[in-house]
Amino acid sequence: MTSNISTYQFCQLIDYLMKDIKHLESETVKARYALSKHLDTPYDVYMQSDILSGLGGRYNEHPAYKKYIEMFYNNQDPMESDDWVNHIVKLSHGNND
Repeated sequence: MTSNISTYQFCQLIDYLMKDIKHLESETVKARYALSKHLDTPYDVYMQSDILSGLGGRYNEHPAYKKYIEMFYNNQDPMESDDWVNHIVKLSHGNND
């Protein structure tokens, strides 16, 4: 049996998965920020300093991911774009807009 799934369809699936990862990262950062507001010192400071740590892995070295960013984002990793970085940094400071 041969597969009729195209490279584009695989890249489209990766795009859906990346959007899910972005959503989960956003929710993680918002939850960590909210939690940090309820912790006693020094734990509040520890949480605030680690708000962005341990988020999803990055895949820039994987050949399929390289093809995906080439096809969908003109070789610009959406997880490293200025828009995404600004968004996640704002969330880490409690700005949910």
